[in-house]
Amino acid sequence: WTGWLGTPVHELSHVVMCLVFRHEIVDMALFRPDRANGRLGYVVHSFRSGNLYQEIGNFFIGVAPLIGGTAALLGLLMLFFPDTGQQSLFQTDLSMEFWGQVASAMSGLFAGLFQTRTLFTFRLWLFLYLVVCIGSHMGPSTDDYRGARKGVLLVLGILLASSLVLALFGTDSAAVLQSARGLMVPVMTILMTAIALCSLATAMVYLITDLYDRIRT
Repeated sequence: WTGWLGTPVHELSHVVMCLVFRHEIVDMALFRPDRANGRLGYVVHSFRSGNLYQEIGNFFIGVAPLIGGTAALLGLLMLFFPDTGQQSLFQTDLSMEFWGQVASAMSGLFAGLFQTRTLFTFRLWLFLYLVVCIGSHMGPSTDDYRGARKGVLLVLGILLASSLVLALFGTDSAAVLQSARGLMVPVMTILMTAIALCSLATAMVYLITDLYDRIRT
């Protein structure tokens, strides 16, 4: 009841990163549930070993569902509740520390969504359902993490080298990170909101299932 949307978003995220990093897509299925192994979809890709660009791509292809899922959730928010999204995500108090900004953005987001005038509207509950559909499938799989390991050391090496270059030219790397807050706060807010809503949905499913089993017995 969630995979029909969440799985294609997950797999398409892999596909996009494969194209960006010039990996060959050997086979793919955006949504093909397999009860035998629990797999809902897949993307099989290959790359040239020793090609630095494609080797780095393994990391981004592996974590692509987090990137694509976040983008999809942000798109949903802007489609269903553009004013709430704009005010909550992009108008936070820059004087606060990072997690304080995230907490403030989440508080504003939930306050904007769960108002009396929206609580009993079809729009809100459709939005929440679609968020759960995407959010519950945006986590990379075990195979995804295994593939990402092939490029993670290269990515870390590039980040370290970049920090050293910035330091050599007298640029404060902390200031660079500070300037990136404008992007990271909305991203982290979206991720934390998805985790909260998916956790709530999971708890409800378990409670309903337990109640159903008790009634049957």
